[in-house]
Amino acid sequence: MHCAAAAVLFAVLPSPAGIPAAILLIVLGTLAVRERTLLTAARAPASLVIGHGGAISLGLRDGHELIGQVSARRYVSRWLVVLAIEAPSRGRRTILIARDMLPAGEFRHLKLWALWNALPGSRAPRAACAAQEA
Repeated sequence: MHCAAAAVLFAVLPSPAGIPAAILLIVLGTLAVRERTLLTAARAPASLVIGHGGAISLGLRDGHELIGQVSARRYVSRWLVVLAIEAPSRGRRTILIARDMLPAGEFRHLKLWALWNALPGSRAPRAACAAQEA
């Protein structure tokens, strides 16, 4: 997106002013990708713990912890889960969890929780249930 914006800026502004502005936009885009996408910033998420009732604890790379509630605004698909976190002290933050960021079973549980606010319970094996009834 930043490269496309730089191309438009270069096309709209005259050459002497357009070149430095386009280069600046590309540099800012590179920094944004490095911090947001590659999660190298100090405030980037490192861990996520989901509690009861939508409570969430987000561990950051710099060692701080962000505690808040997951809002009702969520997006769940086959490949990713997007959660909006509302923290009383820090405002809102959006977290995107891709399918390849977690083991398959944990990602499935995250999707179930995001859809229905519940995780699947463990069921006793059928043989154990039959033995208890007898």
